[in-house]
Parts: sequence; structure tokens; C-alpha cells
Amino acid sequence: MVLAAGVGAVVFWPDRQEPATATPAPSVSMSPSASATPLTPLQQAEVALAGQVQALLKGDEAGWLAPVDAKLRSRYRTIFQNLRALELTSADLTIEGQPKMTGAVMKIRVDLNYCFSGVECPAHRSDPGAGAPMMINTLTLTPRDGSYVITGMAASGVKNYLQPTPWESSVLTVARGQRVIVAGPKSQAKNISRVLPLAEKAAAVADRYGTRLRNEQKKYRVYLADDKSWRTWYDGSAPPWSVAYHLPLNGVGSDIVVKSGEVMSVGDAQVTEIIQHEMGHAVTLNDTRNWDDEDDLWLIEGVAEYIGYQPRKPQNSYSRDALRYVQSRKGPIKTIALPPLSAKSDDLTVTRLYATGHFAVGCLAEKFGEEKMFNFVALVLREGVEPRFASEAALGKPFKTVDKACVSWIKQKL
Repeated sequence: MVLAAGVGAVVFWPDRQEPATATPAPSVSMSPSASATPLTPLQQAEVALAGQVQALLKGDEAGWLAPVDAKLRSRYRTIFQNLRALELTSADLTIEGQPKMTGAVMKIRVDLNYCFSGVECPAHRSDPGAGAPMMINTLTLTPRDGSYVITGMAASGVKNYLQPTPWESSVLTVARGQRVIVAGPKSQAKNISRVLPLAEKAAAVADRYGTRLRNEQKKYRVYLADDKSWRTWYDGSAPPWSVAYHLPLNGVGSDIVVKSGEVMSVGDAQVTEIIQHEMGHAVTLNDTRNWDDEDDLWLIEGVAEYIGYQPRKPQNSYSRDALRYVQSRKGPIKTIALPPLSAKSDDLTVTRLYATGHFAVGCLAEKFGEEKMFNFVALVLREGVEPRFASEAALGKPFKTVDKACVSWIKQKL
């Protein structure tokens, strides 16, 4: 067990050889000692949090709950059990800023950084959009019987796109496979059992492309959301047209969220395609150096569709009927590089982008070979290279030439 401690931060990495043993409740004297300088309230809080995170990583529920007031223990127990079931492998609890004191009672911002399934976990950063993913809360700590006890847990007011998480407030049902973890509210237990083998099948396909892109995933997490969860998890920020989405966790792995009410009514083949599509996003977008990829949404969704529909080609998939229908209403496409969508995009516009993107990537694979196609994808989506430069580098032709050729190819395939 290694402990790294700094001002306001305690970080633990679990030793896999250590058995889970009970962590004694932190007991920090609040009265002066003849042999030592008394700890400040902030230092006392750090000690309590250090004991908590150590207990979390060891699987010691009693130690995790030790500094928590009875009224909060149900929520803290839920967090503990969910994180353990989701294969938490590193965590830290970091105090940001100075406590606000009311007498001896303090309020502090506390960040819970977390990483799953053995991914390399970066150091804490104050910015929620950098470093390890985090859950941010304002905790109230109250002195009681010589120690500080956590008596309040409230929203911090800090904008964090990764909150609320699926695991922080409701007990999850969790099923674990070799490559995939599937989780959701208790109401989704039956669906979770159905989805796990389908997701494992999808992962086998996505893994091939992760290897090709040198972006292998440690494990995939799929959450099945009921209607309430869909509106609240991750601030309910899914595009209005979506039935599933992939969310990178600051580049440290990602989560896939599926709208159960929409997806679970279709057959197994379609469920697999939807999950395989989202896993396609994981292997193409996770840990990317491109922070401005929305301009290339046609390629983002196109390559995810290409992976999602494997082994079928676009002309043998739903994309063919979809694009035929769209073109009958909106006319033929003039470029494969369609503009990005917005919250106001209508169904035809959304369908045209997805289907055209699928055909565009299929065209690149057929005309230049899958290896060069993925080299192009990697340059544009992972390195942030503009398509006009990536085309010359990966495909050996100007993008205008490639674009024109693929528009013609799509017309032939329809």
C-alpha cells in the first residue's frame, strides 16, 4: 500500500496482494497534546478522508462508513458498493481550498477522483475537465467525541459535466463479463442479463479496431438507463435524437449509456449494433489529443457506424434505405463532409449525417484499404489534423478529390 499525501490531498493505490482488513475508525484528538502540536481542523479532516479512501480501496465498508453520520450512511454505502462492483482500482479524496468555519463546524469542497478497471489514473486537477474524473461535493464536518464526523453532503456549485454519475445516489444492479460491465437501476435487472452477452460480442469486434488504432480499452462499461436516469445521469446532456451515447471520462476510459426504454424493445441484433457503435466511439475517441472534433462529426459517427454494423457493409445495412429516403426528400449529397448537428437538427438531417458518414467511411475502406482509412481516421479524430492535410498524408490524394470520388461511389451503391 502506497500513500501519497500533500496539502489537501490523499491518494491511495491498492496493493492487490493485501487482504481486505478492517480499517479502524479515524480517531483524531481535538485537544492539545503535551507531546505534539495539535492538528488544525483542516488536517483533522485530511486524516479522516485518508482513512476513508484507504478503506474504499481495500473493500472495507465499515472503515469507509466510520467517519459518516448515521443519516448519510445509506448514501455512502451506496457509493461504496457501486464503486466496488464497477471495479474501482484507484481513487483519492482531495480537499480544494480552505474550509469555511462556523465555530468548530467546517464546510469544505471535497473531490472524489476515481478510475476503473486498471486504467492509468492521472493526478488530481482542480479543473473537473482535466486530470482524473471526479465527483465534487461540499461536505459538512462536525466535531463529535473527539473526531470530525461527516454530517452533510451537498452539491458544490462547481460545474462538472461528469455529474451526477450513475453510481453516486442509487443502488445499481451490476453484471460483469470478461470485457464488459453492464449496470443499471434495479428495474433493469432483466435487461442487464440480456445485454451482457450481446455487449461481450460487440466488444470482441470493437477490440479488433482498438488494437489497430493502438487504443485498446481495459474494459467497457455500459449503463442501462430508465427514463428518470436518462434525464439525470451526466446532467441529462444527451442529444435529443440519441438512444445511446458514449462519454469520455476526461480521456481516462469512458462510459456508454443506453436509453433502455427505446433500445430494449428491438431485437438482439439491433441492440448489439447500437452498443457496438458506441464501443466504436470508445476505440476511436478515448484518450485523444483532439479537443475540437465536433467539426468532423460526419467522420466520428461514420466510423462508429462502420464498426457498429460489422461485418456488414453500408450498402447492406439500414444506412442504405435511410440515405435513399433522405435523398428523396432533401436531394443528393454534394459532399461527404456534412456540417455538424445541433440541438435543433431535425430527424432527416440527423439521419443524413449518420448514413452519409457510414457510406463515406465504407468508401474510404474500399478505395484505399481499411488500414489507410483508419490512418486517416486516427489523424483527424485522434490527432486533430484537418481532413485536407490528413487526406494527403494517409490517402495520398487531396481531400477534394477523395470527397468527389466518394460522392460518386455512394451514388453507385445506392
